[in-house]
Order: sequence, then structure tokens, then C-alpha cells
Amino acid sequence: MIAKIQEGFVPIALKAAQMGRPPAGIEGQLYRELRRTQAAPQGIGVMNSAGKVLAWTLGFDNEQCVTEFFDQSKVRYEANAKSPVDTLRYRRYPSVEMEAVPDDGSVFALPPAHGEGERCPGNLRRGPGALPGRIVGRAFGDDGLPLSEVRTQDNYVEDVLEISKPMQDELVEASRAATGRFKVPAAIARELVENAYLGMLDVNPLGGDRVRALLLELSIDFWAEQVADGRLKITGKSLAHAKNREDIPSDAGRLWNHRVELDWRGFAELGDGRIDEIILSASGHEKLQWGGPGSHVSPNAADNPVAHLLGGRPLDLSCAVRYGVSAKRSSISP
Repeated sequence: MIAKIQEGFVPIALKAAQMGRPPAGIEGQLYRELRRTQAAPQGIGVMNSAGKVLAWTLGFDNEQCVTEFFDQSKVRYEANAKSPVDTLRYRRYPSVEMEAVPDDGSVFALPPAHGEGERCPGNLRRGPGALPGRIVGRAFGDDGLPLSEVRTQDNYVEDVLEISKPMQDELVEASRAATGRFKVPAAIARELVENAYLGMLDVNPLGGDRVRALLLELSIDFWAEQVADGRLKITGKSLAHAKNREDIPSDAGRLWNHRVELDWRGFAELGDGRIDEIILSASGHEKLQWGGPGSHVSPNAADNPVAHLLGGRPLDLSCAVRYGVSAKRSSISP
């Protein structure tokens, strides 16, 4: 399947927020077309070269049908590469078909690239002076080795984070005022802890929708001390534990419970009133449950993981974990 997609398609991940609030310009038009034809706010779609959606689906009858869906889309693309085309939609391909959406006659003039000075709405927004970073997390088995299935977010995660200019200012000021070991400012410590978790966005113990999440436990205790000119040694402990609120009817299908407890250590290099580099590692234990009786998670996901992609598959892990954070200012960064 991966080889088929690489050979005949261009995979694109869209930002859900921009589906609801399309940006300006031609990309905004494309987002509005996607929203007009979508089967649900989530799903898998195939678009032709004219920005018209050939098909949407929310799931598949079985794994073979995944291949058939893309084969069918390729045939329809070859017949309608740049012409108006109705959008076929499926709740589950091909057995549960939804009403098709007729083409509305709109025509997009798709440029080959952004114009001079035009910002791509798909790029990450970064505040002035912010330090971009990267975080990688791994789950470990009882044998002490990292779990090998890195395609699933309960075994491996890779994401970005941002240490803002105000966060850096706080750390630099605290370092200048300290005569020994001192407390790492809460904002930068929370930024690190908030990004260290396995699983999807919905189960972030410190992020996501706080209306639908109940915070059960939280402790963040980070300390720093100067060990060389401009270099800080950082150590810390964190515990974040949250679950879904049971009194929110709209969230009744999202049953989850997530606890992450970590020990942190690393260093930060300070220079010219900012952080030039920060490297940290964290190790500890993580427990995550997602799905269960009464949830929207597919009960037969183990047998047919593609049947209901919106709900995903049940998660039930309790294991050792490790995270690594790295951020370094390049020589051309502002």
C-alpha cells in the first residue's frame, strides 16, 4: 500500500482547524472545497489536479479494500484529471455509501508556487525570537528494548515544540539572579512536559480540549544550576495525569485515561540574552487507555483496523518510556 501511494499519489496531511476556518487565497479555496464535499471532519480523500475531490471515505470493509479505493480513485483521476467531477463518499468503502456531492462548477487557477512575499498557511507559525525544538518518544518492552512497531503513536512519537522569547527571557533572568541552584520558570518547564506523551492529540494530559478533559494529578518540578559560563545543568521531575470528563455528553464516546511520570536531565546553553541550545532526556513510566465499552473506538479494530478510522483502535499500555528534546539555534536564525 505504501509503495502504491508513493508511486501514484502525493500524500498530504491537512490541519483540521483550517478546514473549519479556511485561510485566504487559493489554498483557502481548496480548504473550502474539501469542507463542502467532506464526509466528516476527518477522513481520507483523493483530489485531482484541478482541486476537485474524487472521493472521501471514513473506513474500509477490510484491508484489501484500501488498495481498491486508491485503484478506483486513480482510474477516476485519469478520466477526470482537470475536469468537473462529482465526489463519491463512503462511510465504509465500498459497502456503506453516502450521498455523492455534485460538482459546483467552480474552477481553481492553481499556481505552481506561492507568490513573492506570500506566506504558506501550512507552515508552522513561530513567534519572533522563538527557539524551535523537536521531541521524540519511545515505548519500551519488558526486555528493556524499545518497541519496534514505530508506525503507531503508542510506540513512537515525533513532534515539534517551541520555546518562546518570553520563556527564554525568564530563564536568562533567573540564571543571572541566581547564586546557586534555582527553579526553572514554570512556563518553559510546562512546555517541555506538555509535549512528552504517547498517543494522539486527544489524550494529551496537559493539552487539547480542557473542557472535555479532567486533570487528576499535576506536578512539575524543574531545577537548574550553572556549571560553566553560559551553561546550565537541568534536572526535574514531572507527573501529569488526566482523563475524559464523564459529565460531557458530547464526549461520551472518547473514553481515555493517561498518566505520564518522568525524570528529566540535560543542559541549556545561554548566549546573548537567549537560549542557543537545549538538550534534555526524560525517562519514566506511562499508562494510557483509550477506548473500551461504550466508546466510539472500533471494538473489532484488532481484527479489522481499517473499519472505523475515526475512532481508531483501542489502546491499553503500561510501560517504560523515554523522551528526547533537542533545540538549537542555527547561525541564520533571527
